[in-house]
Amino acid sequence: MDLEVYERHMSDARVGQLQQLHAITGEQLCEYSPRAIGVLGVAGGNGFDLIDPQTTDAVFGYDVNADYLDACEARYRDGLGNRLHLIEACVDRLLRIERVDLLIANLVIEYVGVEEFASFAGANAGSIGVLSCVIQRNGAAGFVSSTAYTSSFDILASVSSDIEPEMLESAMLGAAFVAVSRCEYPLPNGKTLIRQDFRPSSGAQSNDAAGHAPP
Repeated sequence: MDLEVYERHMSDARVGQLQQLHAITGEQLCEYSPRAIGVLGVAGGNGFDLIDPQTTDAVFGYDVNADYLDACEARYRDGLGNRLHLIEACVDRLLRIERVDLLIANLVIEYVGVEEFASFAGANAGSIGVLSCVIQRNGAAGFVSSTAYTSSFDILASVSSDIEPEMLESAMLGAAFVAVSRCEYPLPNGKTLIRQDFRPSSGAQSNDAAGHAPP
């Protein structure tokens, strides 16, 4: 999907998701003050303008869409310099990420699937300080909100799945991550964004470190 179409739909006054996600990213950064940041499904880098290069050593952005990564590069390379690392990758259990204090996963789990996402998290437990996720509760509104760009989202809607917060928490517990907080953000169209933060248990981190120890 064209990034401009995606962002115009998400920022439409009837949707308001781009604006709300920008504010949530600010909260995520403020609460954990990370030196190293990871973002799954980086798209155009919404919220990257809130990253302080004076207090940040590295920013790793992962996305399957190379065009999105190019747009993010063009927008934020000047501000973040060589701190910015953009990686073309699919988020699944095979992906191994760089060590980060905060890993942000806003509106990506619906496309990855909760079990696959939990498997990814478990495989990377030793590289994650805090994992902060945002999912959306659709209610009667349906997965894609009504705007002039709605038809462009047909393909995305066909590969998405509804994720309930209890489902995510259970899957993450199975991957040895413990829930530390949960917040809800109502949207103009009746949907709700739900932020859930997790930390890997000490056992998960130890097991991951052992699994990656040199021979």
